[in-house]
Amino acid sequence: MKEEIEKEIKAAAGRLASHLNNVEINGVSDYIQYDFKCKDLSDWNDIDIRQSAEHKELFNKLQDFTGPVLYFFEITSNQDTGLLRQCLIKYKTAEGSKSVPAMKKGYCKNSKILYVGKVKKKFYGRLIQHLGYYKVARTQGLQLYHWAKEFGLDIRLHAFHFEPEMHDLVSIFELKFARDLRPITGKHS
Repeated sequence: MKEEIEKEIKAAAGRLASHLNNVEINGVSDYIQYDFKCKDLSDWNDIDIRQSAEHKELFNKLQDFTGPVLYFFEITSNQDTGLLRQCLIKYKTAEGSKSVPAMKKGYCKNSKILYVGKVKKKFYGRLIQHLGYYKVARTQGLQLYHWAKEFGLDIRLHAFHFEPEMHDLVSIFELKFARDLRPITGKHS
């Protein structure tokens, strides 16, 4: 039994290594960068944001991001991260708030990265959750519309689209970049 399992482990490692080698040689299949001024976010809770004039081009492009995506939100405005965390905690504890990422007890005060994440498919849906327009309150996301609008936060989305074969491996990249970028929110271990 041990030999059969070990043989399968080696075969799986070879397949996974070939996918990683492909990324090493060819890079990601696509990348997008997009800036949000949270103070300008409109209320898209009852209207599909994908059809909005100001964000339609972004969501049209994201329709092509069908496979796994590694993404992070970079803070581009000049706000104190301690105040930012206080604002997010205030929202998190407010009655009727939607679920937000974990708040690390120890965090890097100099970090300009708000959150690092990954999704295995349909990235546009995950972005809608982070913006705060998803209807299910218990689905975790940054919920930017609900607290960052008032705070005046400016962020830059960075999204790296991988080939479908990376479906099982994108989590490894999320952990690596969360450790390297040290985001202010999110629980990565």
